[in-house]
Amino acid sequence: MIEFEFVVVGNGMFGSAAARYLSQQSDAVAVIGPGEPDDELTHDGVYASHYDERRLVRLLGRSKLRSEIGRMAMANYRWLEERSGIQFYDPVGYLIVNSDDVEDNNLESPMEVMAALDIAHTLFTAGDPSWRTIFPDFDFPETHWVIHEPDPAGVIDPRAMLRAQNVVAARDGAVFIPEIVVNLQDDGNGVQIETQSGDRYRAGKVLVTVGSFTNCFSLFPNPLPLHTETEVIILGQVTPQEAARLSAMPALAYTVDDAVLRDIYMAPPARYADGNFYIKMGANTPSDFGPSSLREIQDWFRCGASDVHLADFERVLTSILPAVEFLSFRMKRCILTRTPDKYPIIDQVTSRCYVASGAHGSGAKSADAIGMIAAGLVLDGRWPTNISRQYFRASK
Repeated sequence: MIEFEFVVVGNGMFGSAAARYLSQQSDAVAVIGPGEPDDELTHDGVYASHYDERRLVRLLGRSKLRSEIGRMAMANYRWLEERSGIQFYDPVGYLIVNSDDVEDNNLESPMEVMAALDIAHTLFTAGDPSWRTIFPDFDFPETHWVIHEPDPAGVIDPRAMLRAQNVVAARDGAVFIPEIVVNLQDDGNGVQIETQSGDRYRAGKVLVTVGSFTNCFSLFPNPLPLHTETEVIILGQVTPQEAARLSAMPALAYTVDDAVLRDIYMAPPARYADGNFYIKMGANTPSDFGPSSLREIQDWFRCGASDVHLADFERVLTSILPAVEFLSFRMKRCILTRTPDKYPIIDQVTSRCYVASGAHGSGAKSADAIGMIAAGLVLDGRWPTNISRQYFRASK
């Protein structure tokens, strides 16, 4: 049986970051987790929502604490790009658009968070149209205020970021095993690990970072307080020329006043795997639901009813960008992992098993910092002095 000092279960955004940090401290680190499937429609394994070209990043989070974690992660982007030789970060800026009359899901007031953390920004109050001359492609109601957060806010390519983490971790000696872990047994002296293929490994300590699949296998003695929720995005195709024209377009978070869609987010055009350029827009819908079993999550990714609100997504996307000529539209399925208090769980669950999960859709942005925090906890119980520990426990 192959033995490691540390094993990270899951090679997603959190796992890849944690493995890089662990590999800096140990030459016996393994990452056990499959890569991206070749075909989501026929795949019978596990999935992830980072199979995408764009994720939004900004210093302003839903609370001061979440903002601080984002700041810690974003501060490492350029270093990681240089160390890995892989570019994944484009600080094009960010627009946050809301109205005092529209309820949002922030934990703390954006204005208070920006003031407390001294986040650079420009505020355009409701009724002030001057933002239109700076961002002429957008259209929002006059009832909404607009905040522009400049560089370092912008977008990242999550696939490329994961590759960058893996490259650096491998250079430091980490081993990658493309399997699905189905069982963990903590015997107090170590952890027995069993994969779907029947292979077995042993580790001194294990960190589980499998997101929505955390409670789908026998990884912990009891289910953790994690809730999965489906989400859909629309990809609006544009010409290469239009993509080039809009390349400096900022990312967007828009608390829209709409009868169907809520909490809009949008990324500037990117070239996807099929060679075409798309503007991505996501939102919450009345059809979002919470699959809980392995089969339910797999069925959602394979054949979930993602087109139910296609017309609404088209309507809202074209109203936000009325001057943009779209060639076609298609929907894409995602899934989020949530916790009761909207903070990730980063905690020790058994004597030698730990978990990092539950990012509420902002996991990619903060992944490097969450991986760093989780790795420190696994190594020797260390925890950043600027981050309150109580918010990240499994039992709160």
